[in-house]
This record gives sequence, structure tokens and C-alpha cells, in this order.
Amino acid sequence: MFELMKVHKVNEVQITIKDSTINISYNKKNVMNRSGKALLVGATGLIGSHCLQALLYDNAFTEVEAWVREPLGLIHSKLRIVLIDFPYISRIPTTDASYVFCCLGTTIRNAGSQDAFRKVDFEYVVEMAKLAQRSGVEKFLVISSLGAGVGASNFYLRTKGEMEEEVIRCGLPAVVILRPSMLLGKRKEFRPAEVVGKAAMQVFNFILFGKLKKYRAIKASDVARAMVRLAKDNNTGVLKIESDQIQELARN
Repeated sequence: MFELMKVHKVNEVQITIKDSTINISYNKKNVMNRSGKALLVGATGLIGSHCLQALLYDNAFTEVEAWVREPLGLIHSKLRIVLIDFPYISRIPTTDASYVFCCLGTTIRNAGSQDAFRKVDFEYVVEMAKLAQRSGVEKFLVISSLGAGVGASNFYLRTKGEMEEEVIRCGLPAVVILRPSMLLGKRKEFRPAEVVGKAAMQVFNFILFGKLKKYRAIKASDVARAMVRLAKDNNTGVLKIESDQIQELARN
């Protein structure tokens, strides 16, 4: 539960929590033009950590705000870090960012149950989309999964599909949904099944061509690179980018 009043100051960003409502205010001397500001959630994850680096070193983005549960231990002139409890996203009125990068995600094993997994991969993501909509954000970019669909028999893929549909219903000017295949990269936590799967997928990558190309394993850094590139494109409406398309975007 929130205390009646609690204030955090992190890199010139102040969060005030009063009567269970969150307000995020900024030192006006440090707030840059909204047109180049990116908000990133999920910055400590496999894709999110690469996305953060890409945003910080891309001159198209004048400021990067990362919402995290714990300090990142990273200092950069463009970076503003906000410590936040994600269950209370719905109580944040607005953001002044123009681009929202949503890299939130977990596994059922790490979450502890299907309900806990759905809270992160569905509820928190949808709340971020709603926040973006009421803030007038120009573009919302989110990580989903290859094979996501509301009719999927697999709980993970069905949850991702339902998340996609709810994000689209928010009616944002531009939504980009990236659907990567199995991710390659070093995670902070050890996932035995994923290690075996990655090894197998890297072998099969050589025989997956044509329509099967999208099933190739993909580097998390490539997904992040494509995500940042898509943010800068002048597309509107809804774009769903499959894994093979993500790979092409990252390479070109």
C-alpha cells in the first residue's frame, strides 16, 4: 500500500504519491522538447536493456525516461529514471513523452502462476497503452510474440494476442506490434528450457527459408534496433511486424 505522502527524486524527476494517486513532475530546466522524448518501460529486460542503449545513443531522441522498479545504476545526460510500482500505472494521469516503448514481459515460471504472468504481460501493458492514449502520445511500440493470437491454444500466445487486441482498441494514432521468434541474448536469470531451445533453433536457422524464415531465432539487440527504427518512421495506424521482418529492419 502507498503511504499518505511519499516523494522520490531520481535524476531530476519527482514522484509524489498522495491519497493513492501518483503525480510525476519534472524540473522544468531539464525537460526537453516533447517531440523527441521517449518513455521506456521494461528497461531491465533482455530487449528493453538493448532498447535503452539504442535510444540513448540515437540523436533523434532528445530525452529518454525509464520507468523501473529498482535503480538502474546508469548515468547519462539524456536519461531520466523513475522508480515506480507497476500495479499502480492506472493512477498516473499522463506522460509528456511522444513515444512509448513497452518491453514489459515475464514467464509463467518467473511470475509464479498464470494469473501473475497475465498481470505483467497483459494488464500492465494495456494500462501503459491507455496512459499513452490519454496523454496524446504519437506512437506506442510494444513487444509481443511470434504466433500470438486470441484463438491460440497456448496460454502464453493467447495472452499476447489478447494484449495486442486491447492495445489496438485504445485508439492510438500509431501502434507498432513486434512479434519476435525465440530471442537470443544473455539474460540475467537462467532459463534451462530456453537454453536448450536456443541451441536447437540456431541449428535449424540454416534450414528455415521462405515462409518458415520467421521462425528463425533472433537476437534481442536486433529486435531493439528495429523497434527504435520503427519509432522514427512516419507510419500511422497499426503495424504488426513478424520476426523475419524485424530481422530485415535491423540489418538495413
